[in-house]
Amino acid sequence: MNREDPLSLPARRRQVKDRALSRFGLEVGKLVRQALIQRVSCGDVKYARKVTNSRTVIVLEYSGDEMAFIYSNATKEIVSFLGPDAPETADWRCSQSTALALFRRPPLRPEGGC
Repeated sequence: MNREDPLSLPARRRQVKDRALSRFGLEVGKLVRQALIQRVSCGDVKYARKVTNSRTVIVLEYSGDEMAFIYSNATKEIVSFLGPDAPETADWRCSQSTALALFRRPPLRPEGGC
């Protein structure tokens, strides 16, 4: 069974754009949206995790900031943008903090000490 969204594609895009602006202050026009989708299709992402069969959480770097959103594999569209503390990206944030902690450890001393 295929559930169709009652909104047309342009209306859904406008809704995503409006939500991104109101929730996060992101200006997401046509060119930005196309650039993000192109980067997803090329695999240029920092984190990707399937949420459902057709939805994937994507984190990528854009304009010096990390941006998280839900991407529809079926329609090849951005469904919604996620905030920096979204539960869908908790695994990724945890792995990032662990990696930073590993890199911040003092270097090991060679045998015999200094």
